[in-house]
Amino acid sequence: MLVFGIVLLLIGSLLPSLTVSRAQAGNLGSLPLAGIFVGTVVAGPLLDLRGAKPVLTLALALIAGGMAVMSFGGSYAALAGAAFVYGLGGGLLNTGTNALTSSLRAEGRGAALNLLGFFFSLGAVCAPLLMATLGGSRSPQEALRLLAILTALVLIPVLGLRFPPPQAGIRLGRLLEVLHEPVVWVFGLLLFFESGSENCMFVWSGKTVADVLQVSAARANITLAALGAALGAGRLLAVLWLRWLSSPRLLYLSAGVILAGVLLAHTAMGFVSLSAGIATVGLGMAAIFPTALGIAGDRYPDQTGTVFGAIMTVALLGGITGPRLAASLAARTPLDVLWIPVFASLAVFLLTPILH
Repeated sequence: MLVFGIVLLLIGSLLPSLTVSRAQAGNLGSLPLAGIFVGTVVAGPLLDLRGAKPVLTLALALIAGGMAVMSFGGSYAALAGAAFVYGLGGGLLNTGTNALTSSLRAEGRGAALNLLGFFFSLGAVCAPLLMATLGGSRSPQEALRLLAILTALVLIPVLGLRFPPPQAGIRLGRLLEVLHEPVVWVFGLLLFFESGSENCMFVWSGKTVADVLQVSAARANITLAALGAALGAGRLLAVLWLRWLSSPRLLYLSAGVILAGVLLAHTAMGFVSLSAGIATVGLGMAAIFPTALGIAGDRYPDQTGTVFGAIMTVALLGGITGPRLAASLAARTPLDVLWIPVFASLAVFLLTPILH
């Protein structure tokens, strides 16, 4: 999952060093997401039919190969193809790691998935830092090769370890019957709002602070860093909270913390208090996605891959929609962006009773 966190932010870290037009830069930014979407769609049934080992092996190989091809530069077509390929691997990897962790932990799925989510957050923070650090003393191409080697090193134990076998005798048609259950799509709807909220905050929090307080981009990025740190810390804290709280109660608590963060941001009088409000929103968002996946894993232990693939596909659509909707809200006043996490909180309060 640390590798997937790197994948998700890789192209954004690379774009400043690439000699491409604005239109080509936009395409390169979209292609990894298109690959992640396709990988997420196909990963679920593959996991349940073939098991986690071939899916994770293919995922890491695609990511390492895509980074290696991109490291040699070449034409725009080669860069575009490599971006789609490593995104495809990322979609397989994200669904595969979550489904595997869920299947390994019949007890404490929510805590295990929150810990897994922490490593994703760590990778998302590491991507720009790695490119900035390595890019200072080496070329971006050399940095990419090092990242490809890192991914290949993660692949080595995957090849050697034993994994749970797929279910014997299961057929695709029988497997897909679970998707006829409305509750699966309720999970998807909940995470549609949550993913839209998370992506919205990552895209817009820095700009919101800059527009409201008229501070520099460098200072506004401190707020973005605080948001990322709060998200990672919240997932670690959730591992502890789930010892005393049930998963549904943690979802309600998380939604309440988000609303408190939005209220703090709206009443903020300066940079520190506004940043604290946005970080509190991040703290509240942190546990919702992995904890909801844990509840889904408890409810569908024999079709985890297929169910997770469906839920994450819907969530990806939310992740694409959230920042776009926030752009319309921000046109009125910058702080209206915070209506997106408010909607996500309301979705938690309304939909969680249906899930358990």
